[in-house]
Amino acid sequence: MSAEKFLSAGARAMRSSLIRQLTGLVNRPDVISFAAGSPNAATFPHERFTEIYNDLTARERGRIFQYSVTRGNAQLIHAVCGRSREIKSIAASPEETILLSGSQQGLDFVGRVLLDPGDAVFVEMPSFIGATAAFANLGARLFGVNCDEDGMDIDHLARQAASARKQGLTPKFAYVIPNFQNPSGRVWSPARRRELYALAARENFLVFEDDAYGELYFDDAAPADLLPVKALDEDDRVIYMSTFSKILAPGLRVAWIHGPEAIVRRIEFCKETGDLCTATLSQRIVLEFLRRGEMPAQTDRVRAFYTGKAAKMRAAAAAHFDGLAQWTRPRGGLFLWLRLFAAIDTLPLLRESVERDKVAFIPGAPFFVDGSGSNALRLSFSNVSDENIEIGISRLSRRVRERRP
Repeated sequence: MSAEKFLSAGARAMRSSLIRQLTGLVNRPDVISFAAGSPNAATFPHERFTEIYNDLTARERGRIFQYSVTRGNAQLIHAVCGRSREIKSIAASPEETILLSGSQQGLDFVGRVLLDPGDAVFVEMPSFIGATAAFANLGARLFGVNCDEDGMDIDHLARQAASARKQGLTPKFAYVIPNFQNPSGRVWSPARRRELYALAARENFLVFEDDAYGELYFDDAAPADLLPVKALDEDDRVIYMSTFSKILAPGLRVAWIHGPEAIVRRIEFCKETGDLCTATLSQRIVLEFLRRGEMPAQTDRVRAFYTGKAAKMRAAAAAHFDGLAQWTRPRGGLFLWLRLFAAIDTLPLLRESVERDKVAFIPGAPFFVDGSGSNALRLSFSNVSDENIEIGISRLSRRVRERRP
């Protein structure tokens, strides 16, 4: 019997991301992989986690393994609101806040709450594949918006909004990653953030701001320049999402959203049927970590670690890709984004690089909703040793030189 005939129309339209399809190819143990965009386990405060876990289980015994409330641990929500106010200038109340089982859940739930099939969503080019896949699987029409070094081209965004309306579509939101974007590493200028908010207010659509990397800045990035668009929000127009994954550990699966109370309430409805609650133990570990004042030292350690990795990657790129590509200068985050000068499709280049040179990366085209970007690639420096950064970049540059027309 074929089960295909039982699938819903929505399920039939769903597609997996190319990155997930390439997992087996790029994560082989014999390969130097610049593909994985995950934090390095060496940055996880496992000793502190062990102490906290032992204290919690000794004090609370089995209660620590019970269900939590759907919205999230009330004390952790208050702590998250306090941190957002202190370091992000976001004035969000607990009623405007919900905890999530990772940011990817937030992408799915926000899409489910806001999107009807055919609604218009505006995304950067390039943009995070996990987001574009989530919105596309819900039937959204994705409009790519050009970007420059300061962020999204607001004039192009205005034209895309006008185009959507002309086609009879409803513009719902612009999905943006202003700080150290995945994949480009781009940082929006403060002026561009203000322009986005002004246009969203004028055109009457929402802003969905993903700030997964906002605390992961390097020495030459000024925190004052990284304030979220949400800090400008005066009329409940911005949905802000962030996570503890990049600073603490992704396996905890603790993230959060600040947004308009009516939207957050509907996200809570989604969560009731989606997973009931974020893991109780994970929430309590994060809460105890915050209560004990561990976060400042942890963020300093993580920033120092990735500052060093990014410097190694920049030096290797300068030594081996000069004349072959242009690239971003990472000021935070986990990625270096390259655009090859030659018209080389990086998807077949990936397969050749893995098989012949044992070096993996992520091709650029899947990050573009308009089908462009085939000559780009994303390199993550987070999980590669300093020695292998040099070796891998050297091998990859030789492969590119051989493939030039």
